[in-house]
Amino acid sequence: MQHNSNITMSHLCSLVIGTIAVVAGGCIHLEQKISIKSENHATFHVYYSVPNELAETFADSANPAHLRYRELFDISQGRKWYEADSGIAITRYRVFDQGDRRHVRVEGRTDDLSRAFASGKLGSWRLESLDNVSRLTADTGLSVKGEKSPRQTEHLWDDLYLNLIIEVPGEILKTTAPKRKKKRVQWTFDTDKNAGFLTQPPEILVEYKH
Repeated sequence: MQHNSNITMSHLCSLVIGTIAVVAGGCIHLEQKISIKSENHATFHVYYSVPNELAETFADSANPAHLRYRELFDISQGRKWYEADSGIAITRYRVFDQGDRRHVRVEGRTDDLSRAFASGKLGSWRLESLDNVSRLTADTGLSVKGEKSPRQTEHLWDDLYLNLIIEVPGEILKTTAPKRKKKRVQWTFDTDKNAGFLTQPPEILVEYKH
């Protein structure tokens, strides 16, 4: 499946699905969870999968354009990419086939959260601090708004599923998340249930005491 829209995304979706989503269209399933333990320390996991057929396309070494995708689906190369110049330490990296999909599960930690976010390896997150309040935002890069014929490209995002979870160390003061429980917030985007977020960019924001 080829995605030819004008959507701009960083690496694996601005929120870690980036360039794979551009090629895979909506074929990707992704869950990202970031647990902020303190001002500098956090743990995270990123789980994603694509159809086996697409994974084999990425594995084609004759296509240099797929180098980044091949790295992410290779344990050694994927680990190196995440850890390079990021302040991130990978604690688990697993790649496996299940059913008709290839899965990648990445778990890690950082003791330099600002550096990790600035590296872009965890997505397009931005963390700001003012007095005793922290504000975390992200650009999902998911909107098809501005395309000449959005309805003609929306079908390319069929079966797109994203689940984003943030856990924070302090009291939550403000969030755009539809699901909130104590110090945990969650956004879920599923084109099979509601594709409206493709034409209306979702706002990802949480403010909390630190």
